[in-house]
Amino acid sequence: MWNYNLVIPELVIITTFLIFYFTQPRLPIRLHKSFLFILIIDTLTIFFDVGCAATLEYLDNIPLRILRISNVIYFLLFVQRMMCFTIFTNIILSKDIRFSKRRIITYLLPFIAINIIILSNLFVDTIFCISDKGEYSKGRLYNLIYICAFYYIAVCIFLTILNRKKRTRGEFIPVIAYNLVLMTGYIMRIIYPTYLLMNFFTLISIIIIYLSFENPTLFKEEKSGSFNKKALMFMLREINPEWHPLILGFTIHNYSDLREIYSYTQTDKGLSLIGMYLKQTFPKLLPFYLHDGRFVLIGKNLEDAELIRTYISQRFEAPWKTDDDIDMFLEVCFTQVKPEILSSDRGVLFTAILTTLAELDPDTQNHKYIDSNDINRIRTNMQIKKSVELSVEQNSIELFLQPVIDAKTRKLIGAESLARIRDTNNEYIPPPLFIPIAEKNGRINDLGEQMFEKTCKFIKEYDIEAMGLSWINVNLSPIQFLRRDLDRRFTAILQKYDISPEKIHLEITEESMIDFDLLQNQMLKMKESGFRFVLDDYGRGYSNVARMKKCPFINVKLDMEFVWDYFKEKDQILPTLVQTIKQMGFTVTAEGIENQELADTMRDIGCDYLQGFCFSKPLSASEFATKYTP
Repeated sequence: MWNYNLVIPELVIITTFLIFYFTQPRLPIRLHKSFLFILIIDTLTIFFDVGCAATLEYLDNIPLRILRISNVIYFLLFVQRMMCFTIFTNIILSKDIRFSKRRIITYLLPFIAINIIILSNLFVDTIFCISDKGEYSKGRLYNLIYICAFYYIAVCIFLTILNRKKRTRGEFIPVIAYNLVLMTGYIMRIIYPTYLLMNFFTLISIIIIYLSFENPTLFKEEKSGSFNKKALMFMLREINPEWHPLILGFTIHNYSDLREIYSYTQTDKGLSLIGMYLKQTFPKLLPFYLHDGRFVLIGKNLEDAELIRTYISQRFEAPWKTDDDIDMFLEVCFTQVKPEILSSDRGVLFTAILTTLAELDPDTQNHKYIDSNDINRIRTNMQIKKSVELSVEQNSIELFLQPVIDAKTRKLIGAESLARIRDTNNEYIPPPLFIPIAEKNGRINDLGEQMFEKTCKFIKEYDIEAMGLSWINVNLSPIQFLRRDLDRRFTAILQKYDISPEKIHLEITEESMIDFDLLQNQMLKMKESGFRFVLDDYGRGYSNVARMKKCPFINVKLDMEFVWDYFKEKDQILPTLVQTIKQMGFTVTAEGIENQELADTMRDIGCDYLQGFCFSKPLSASEFATKYTP
């Protein structure tokens, strides 16, 4: 009556997964525990499925009460397996399985109801019927099993799609896949009831889950043999401050330089030695390696922190000897998470740990606690990052302009284009805060290009010559100069608005001159397209006069700190430098002009243009046009 062909292979594969689960290192997290429940419940379901089918088919003398009880247990396991997959999906999506009122209604009530109906089959025929002769048939409420199954799958797929932007492709696609496979299994069970096919489709779903979420290599860092960054992220999401109050990290000082000194191969061997040392010396701790010489240890006993630091410090005072008899001398510094902040947002905590480890410096502080101030700073940076990404995606970066004044006539001659971004409270974020973040997350390219286009649009829409404007400066980030297609992209924008390149001067900071060859080649290429360049923030120490002379600048802007220092204590350095720059054929702009006395001083030493709050703060594009349009 029933086909058992797939049962043995299914049990062999499930048993293999169970063996791997208990023999490979695992994090104590709900994700892994829920997968274990799936394996155990699925194994029991297969046994009872086969046992109930074989009993009804081959054995005639089994008491009806036993048949009824065994089939009730099977259907209870069938529904429990269904719920296990739902819980696993819920953990992937929300990282939380606590039952809120909404989840009680969505998940728990239908589950309780169907279990009550199944249990009632001990007394009345609801899900299935067994006659006095041992003949098995469906009960009047049998289809509720499938309705419940399709309901849970539909909820899981709906929530997965709803949260798709919060999930990576490596999470979104597998969750959709194994839920669709389960749905196919239920459909096949309806179409071919005599074939035990549901277990086969469940097995396929388990394989998808294992490959996508449970494979130990996904959480293991090969060089050190420790858990990796992804594992730490999952661990922090579920960590209980009472169970794991100890989070201690250390970083190898000057790790990048050491890889150059000792070679990549020897450094990797050193990491392996460190990983082995941590496992052997602290077997009760969970070790994580986060790349770039950064380690984190998580434990249950907070009072052991100082002793652990002492052991590690003493070990690093001795060299790490590789199998090639090379002694590696390494220096480490520590950070520790204060227990009171473990209840903070776990994403913020994860970022705070990574950031602090990257910033540790034994020359200034050998041991640093991560406290609420660090959490607030990281949270602010994350909010700024979100605002930057949102502004770039929506093209809502605002164009502000600050006048550049002729030093002699005190009339408007030019302007500098400045980007402004609002936060979620509609407040402006200071540029020194959002510009570095935009550079780190790669958004600076889009931001800079949008600002260039908004400047072109302003020139197109307003009569800038009537305002007295000869040009507008647009800032370029050093990262933008890495783009080989920068000339083509900017030229296309100029053509779109029919703007002459002479109307826009591109400002480059001194920092850009670190990679001088790249800078020079890019500038010469763009000069052929008609672009003109201004050296911004001169005086911060990167550039020199010889290098400036090799680049096609037309103007040099003195950094405001440079200007203020001269005003406070006058000497011949700045006047001589200004005259030298002018003799090279460049004009000079003084930034940070806050009063008339400072303006007169800069004019007297030879500066051609002035910029600062003395004349105007940065104005929105519309305010600027209203103020300066005659």
